Amino acid sequence: MAIITISRGTLSGGQRLARCAGTNLGYRIISREELVQEASRRYGVTEAELLRGLEQAPGFWDRFRTDRHIYLSVARATLCHLVRDDYVVYHGYAGHLLLRDVGYVLRVRIIAPMRDRIRAAREEHGFGEGAAEAYIRKRDEERVSWTRFLYGIEWGDPGLYDLTLNLEKTSIETACGVLAALVDRPEFKVTGENRRQLADLELAAHTHAKLFLNPKVGAAAAKLEIKAKDGVVSLHGILPGDSLVEDVIAACRQMPEIHEVQADWLDSRVERV
Repeated sequence: MAIITISRGTLSGGQRLARCAGTNLGYRIISREELVQEASRRYGVTEAELLRGLEQAPGFWDRFRTDRHIYLSVARATLCHLVRDDYVVYHGYAGHLLLRDVGYVLRVRIIAPMRDRIRAAREEHGFGEGAAEAYIRKRDEERVSWTRFLYGIEWGDPGLYDLTLNLEKTSIETACGVLAALVDRPEFKVTGENRRQLADLELAAHTHAKLFLNPKVGAAAAKLEIKAKDGVVSLHGILPGDSLVEDVIAACRQMPEIHEVQADWLDSRVERV
C-alpha cells in the first residue's frame, strides 16, 4: 500500500482530504504539527525554530546561511521515520519533496477556488474578506519562494505530482475515492526495493542532520553530499581543513545506524578569505 502525500495551498482542503482518506483506507494520518513535534524530540531543535526555518520565505541574507538546510535534513529524516510502516497519509510541509526519491509515494496536489479559501480563512481565523485574501496570498508566496530557494524548482510544477485534483467541482468524498482507487494500483505497490529506497533516504538525511548539529562540524555539513545504501554512507565534498574531514568521519563512525563510512570522495583545502 502506498504512502500518500497531500500538497496544497493555504486552506485548500488538504486536512479534510487527509482525514477522509485516512478514515476510508485505514491509514495513519500525519500532519505538519506531528512532524515538527517528532523532529524536535528526535533532534533537540525547538518547534519554533523548525517552523520558522521550514515555512518562512527566505530573505536576501538567508541565501548565505545554512539554517534552512539543517531543518530540511531534520524534517526529511523524521518524515522517513514516521512513514516507514506504510499505510500513511501525510498532509503539510513538502512531503512530496522530502520523499521524492521513494518510488511508492503517491504525490497528490489539490487546488481550490480562492473564494472557498477566503471563506475558510474567515471562518477559521475571523478575518475580513480583504485580510483573508492577503493572508492566503502571503502564505502561498512564502511556500513558492521557499521551494524555489531550497530546491531550485517551482512548487506548482505539475511534473512534481502524480495527481492534481481541482476541488472547484469535485467533492472531498469524490477526491478521496480517486485516491483509494490509485493506491491499489501496481505502480504504487510496496516492494523490497522501494523499502530500501526509504531506508537509504532516511539514513542519508539522518547523517546530514546529525553532522549539522555536531558542534565540531556544524555549518560545514552544508558542503557535503551524503548518500546511503544498505547501511553504508558515502561522503562527497570538499571541507576547509584536514581536521574537519577527520571530525566528519569520526562523527559518522560513532552513529550506530551506520555500518560503514566511505570517504574516498571527501577532501579538504584551506579556504582563503
